[in-house]
Amino acid sequence: MANPLRIAVWNANGLSKHTQELTQFLHTSNIDILLISETHFTHRSYIKIPNYIVHNTLHPDNTAHGGTAVIIRRNIKHHAREEHRQEHIQTTTIAIQDDAGELTITAAYSPPKHAIKEADTRFFNTLGNIFLVGGDYNAKHILWGARTTTPKGKELYKSMNINNLKYLSTRQPTYWPSDMHRHPDLLDFCLTKGIHTQRAEIASCLDLSSDHTPIIVTLHTHFLKKQQKPSLYNNYTDWNKFREILDERIDTKIPLKSDTDIEKAVTTLTIDIQQATSQATPPLRPKHEIYTCPLHIKRKLLEKRKARRRWQTTRAAEAKQLYNNLAKELKHLLHTHKTSIFNNT
Repeated sequence: MANPLRIAVWNANGLSKHTQELTQFLHTSNIDILLISETHFTHRSYIKIPNYIVHNTLHPDNTAHGGTAVIIRRNIKHHAREEHRQEHIQTTTIAIQDDAGELTITAAYSPPKHAIKEADTRFFNTLGNIFLVGGDYNAKHILWGARTTTPKGKELYKSMNINNLKYLSTRQPTYWPSDMHRHPDLLDFCLTKGIHTQRAEIASCLDLSSDHTPIIVTLHTHFLKKQQKPSLYNNYTDWNKFREILDERIDTKIPLKSDTDIEKAVTTLTIDIQQATSQATPPLRPKHEIYTCPLHIKRKLLEKRKARRRWQTTRAAEAKQLYNNLAKELKHLLHTHKTSIFNNT
């Protein structure tokens, strides 16, 4: 039976300030891969998320704007592929193995001030025959659910036809401007090739604090995980017990007069060491997620979701203020929870 691969797509508008919230989201929403646009990373930026690996691409001028990242579970077998660092587009790409072969997954960002030209979309040809590209293209088209069609949207649609691409979209707004005179719109979606629509589901999500809301794609597929390396011992091995057991087992009076005697002695010693280590080493305790979400944080998260939905529906100033207040409260709770975990470890 195929495993569902959960891929989230989100414009962070600055990733470093969302680390704690992002950690909570990845674990509670069971996200396998997160595609991020607008990381605003530089060479000095760095985030670490328990049980995940972060691959990122900077803006070519190395200042805090633009940029992309792919955050993937540590136990998913994958490798990084070619990135693109141009003014008009930044991409981060990884490849995994699934039941259809190599599946390429890319986070993409194209700033609004740059038009899309044929040369800008040639990177689609570098992604292989089966891929998913998710991100903020700043390209609007009524085909995938935007309010209007822009020249950039027309050019992207033309490139989709040339490259035989399909889109995955919620057809719901993902961008929520703070300016009340501007309308919400759909900017974040996925382009795919070689992925059957029956294998993919897409849904909106109200989590995470940004002027964009994430989308979650579920691919029904079977992907390879990293095999855990066998180990003779672990962090819980009782070395005093190991020495006691080994002292009892070792026979120092065996003869060592021939090659056969030496080979037999080496084999016996090896077995004794292995068995002593085994007896002194308890079974490796299953790794619990370092981040757990207590009930009071889950409740605050639910309040924030409701407040965000209310603001998105009404666009009222008081609803926006309530949402901002709850977002700050949640951020404080997450920071306090992380500090308590750190102090208890």
